[in-house]
Amino acid sequence: MTKRGDKYKWKIGAAPPSIDHHSLVKHQIVREYLGRYIKVLMSNYNIEKLVLSIVDGFAGGGEYTAPDGGGYSPGSPQIVVDTVTEQEALLNIGRDKPRKVDAKYYFVEQHRSTCAYLNALLAAKYGSVRLGRDIISVQGAFDAHVHNINQDIIRRQGGERAIFLLDQYAYDQVPVPLIQKIFTEVDKPEVILTFGVDSLISFLADNSKSRKTMEKLGLDSHIDWASLESLRSAPPAVWRSAIQRNLAKGLIESSGATHSTIFYITPMGNTSWTYWLVHLSKNYKARDVMMELHWEMANHFSHYLEPDLFTLGYRAGSDRGATLQNDMELGEAHHFDAIASEKCKKGLGEKLVPLIFDCHEPIEFRQLTQSIGSLTPATAGMIKESLDQAIRCGEVLVTSQDGKTRTRGSSVKPGDRLQAKQSPLIFFS
Repeated sequence: MTKRGDKYKWKIGAAPPSIDHHSLVKHQIVREYLGRYIKVLMSNYNIEKLVLSIVDGFAGGGEYTAPDGGGYSPGSPQIVVDTVTEQEALLNIGRDKPRKVDAKYYFVEQHRSTCAYLNALLAAKYGSVRLGRDIISVQGAFDAHVHNINQDIIRRQGGERAIFLLDQYAYDQVPVPLIQKIFTEVDKPEVILTFGVDSLISFLADNSKSRKTMEKLGLDSHIDWASLESLRSAPPAVWRSAIQRNLAKGLIESSGATHSTIFYITPMGNTSWTYWLVHLSKNYKARDVMMELHWEMANHFSHYLEPDLFTLGYRAGSDRGATLQNDMELGEAHHFDAIASEKCKKGLGEKLVPLIFDCHEPIEFRQLTQSIGSLTPATAGMIKESLDQAIRCGEVLVTSQDGKTRTRGSSVKPGDRLQAKQSPLIFFS
């Protein structure tokens, strides 16, 4: 694999490095998500100000040479500043009293020449007067500065909403304890993380070197080493699925986040290495907005878990190849297309209706989505669609907060209460 230092170099007076197609996809995700994030939080027209901090832990030089070699493509520092500026302008269309997105940006870059390039770019594009005020540039490793950045965020008056963009090149620059530090110290953080899963699992085995690496990452205790070693002779997709379950479970449970999405991006080329794009948050709505983006950008994402409700963590006792049971289906890649959407909704309907029947008390739709949110690729809208037939047939009764009865899935609101019909219909499989 090309090392970051060999491939991505910025030097004042020289052309910036070229950008790969998969990085353009990541940048599009950041741009779209940040725009929707602001729209959601400012959806109440009476809210006059949003205090927001954006931390780019691996900022780079701020721009790239476009893939075709003609012109430049903005890097993440430009994308976040420009997106916030644009959204603030949109919020104020037709208004006499201005609304404010009070954003502060922290751009951290380890390499001195790259940081110098970034500073020159930021000063030229946004004015040197903003550097050190609302645009903070920090030269050094992210892990060495994250605590001070967190404390500065905490001191900001008006809230601790923060988005951390952690676009590490491989997998070892952002260990789980570092993510946990963010979620422990900051009240309302979100993390968008890249994780080079292929480069990790290519050497992963039950030996002292692998165990030491996983211990540094904070994931060693989540790996079922014996079971995974027994899968070495299985097809590669089976191994990939099993290790994804272990790593995802460890990353989510240890991070301090309550909601997550983890999906694959595979760069083009014969020697491409697949990596994860991970979103971690404490808010289900944030997770749902990110999930909507995955479905809208279907050509770029996949995962190796069940299409409806899946299990994180792999144990040989749950593998049908070992037990002849159907508890897990390992190795099938799922892509975010129309076929996957229908498969997801159909599977959810078959699993959620019995789950509601098993509840002794009515359950709020909000509670249902929060309880299964990180264990399904479905959005809240898809979950509603999956329950539509059961609601129309009267198998699942839905009551609004003011006592009205919902008659279709699309009309369900977060605070509505779902319960099974007293005399459930017989299910045939």
